[in-house]
Amino acid sequence: MMTLKPLAAMADAKFRPPEHFGFAAQLAWIPVNDTEFHLTAHHLPLAVRTLGGVPRLGALVHPAFLQRPAVDAEGRWRGGYLPLALRTYPFLLSNRTGGRPIDEIDVVAEAGLVGPWGMPVALDPAAGTLSPELAAIRNTLTMTRAGALRLSGALDLLRISNVLVPLRDPRGQEAADCTVDAARLGALDAGAVAALASRSFLPLDLATAILFSRRHLHPERLPAPERRPAAAAVAAEEGSVARGDPMDIVLANLESMNFALDASDLFDLFGAGDLADFAAPLPESELELSAAEGVQAPGRAAAARAVA
Repeated sequence: MMTLKPLAAMADAKFRPPEHFGFAAQLAWIPVNDTEFHLTAHHLPLAVRTLGGVPRLGALVHPAFLQRPAVDAEGRWRGGYLPLALRTYPFLLSNRTGGRPIDEIDVVAEAGLVGPWGMPVALDPAAGTLSPELAAIRNTLTMTRAGALRLSGALDLLRISNVLVPLRDPRGQEAADCTVDAARLGALDAGAVAALASRSFLPLDLATAILFSRRHLHPERLPAPERRPAAAAVAAEEGSVARGDPMDIVLANLESMNFALDASDLFDLFGAGDLADFAAPLPESELELSAAEGVQAPGRAAAARAVA
């Protein structure tokens, strides 16, 4: 458990940014902003967690869920992109409202990053005026909260569409965090897909990013594969293709990165024949000159024969 204290009670203190990220394992899941989820998906697995009945997008940083640890034994960050939630640690936005920005911020007391060293918390401790560094952190926290609300609306549509499934925790039980199931997403009919994108493409964009990020999950944390319905199995035996199967193959290959770039030439220049056929037309002046030379050519030939 984290102990949160009002930053206003430490207005005369100083702070320093985190240099070691061993605390990430204790956080396990960190919120991700709507401006960074694409980049985060390239380095960490995205997961959906329900907080207060509202779905929230975040990234898993607990080593038990990761294909490769994001933090090494010395506490150095090895996860590539560093999400905003870790850059603004140990500060969090509270639910308090007040006349001063400093009253809106809480501090994780166990972090030990607020004390007698570093950058000042406030320019004027008595008035609670934030220093430029901490004011920038507050702006980032505010932006992250607003972005999380935008993402929650899109995640709610994915939840209604029944494409979210829970991950498995280290005990093999259902975890609190969910991912997108490729088979369920691929099985959606055209009407359901159109409904997801009726107001914004964000729900489908999120679903694709979450699927893409699953490659960073430890294989044992992935959801247990669901059995295909008996009707679909019968249809497959009869040679008919069940609805959604082509999409399942596409999404499965995308998730496993089972594709390769074709480095060959787009056009075979040596097999194109006479390249003059593809040349741009001559300007009018050059066309007139060519026509004139064509008319004079027989006269020149006759003169040459007379001289000979």
